Amino acid sequence: MSTDFKIRIASVDDQEGVTKLLKASYPILMKSRYPEKHLSGILPLITKANASLLSSGTFYVAENKDKRIIGCGGWTKEKPSSREIETGLGHIRHFASHPQWIRRTIGRKIYERCEKEAKMSQIKCFECFSSLNAEGFYRALGFKSVKNIEIILKEYCQIEAVLMRRYF
Repeated sequence: MSTDFKIRIASVDDQEGVTKLLKASYPILMKSRYPEKHLSGILPLITKANASLLSSGTFYVAENKDKRIIGCGGWTKEKPSSREIETGLGHIRHFASHPQWIRRTIGRKIYERCEKEAKMSQIKCFECFSSLNAEGFYRALGFKSVKNIEIILKEYCQIEAVLMRRYF
C-alpha cells in the first residue's frame, strides 16, 4: 500500500466515500475507549457524512492514488449543532482516518490545512469535541484538554467526550 495521498476540499459528491470511511474508522478506533454496547447505539448516528460540512468549503478529504478517501476532517466558524459564531473561534469537525492509514500524517496534514485556512479567516483559536480515543491525537497537535463533556446525539443517546482548545 502506498503512503502517497492528496488533500482536497470536499464536496457533496464525497458523501458516499466519507460515510464509507467513517463506517470503517470509528468502530475500530473507538472500541479502545467505549464499551461495545454503547458504540452500538452511537455509531449509526456518527458514521454518516454531514452534507453541510461537505459543502462548507472548509472540510477536506485525503485520497490515495486510487482516489479512495482515506481521511477527512475540517473546521467551521459555527459551533457544532448550532449556528452560534464567536469572533476568532473555529471548531474542528469530524476527523477520521482509515484504520489501515493511521499514523501516516493524514490527520496532521488535514489539520495543518484547516489551521492555515482558519488563520486567513481571522480565527485565533480552535475548539474541538474530541472522542476519548482521539484525545492523544489532538494533544499531539497542541490542543489542551479543557474539560470532560457529554454530547447529546439524540434523546437518550450521548457520548462522553473532551472539550479541547488550541490557540495559535
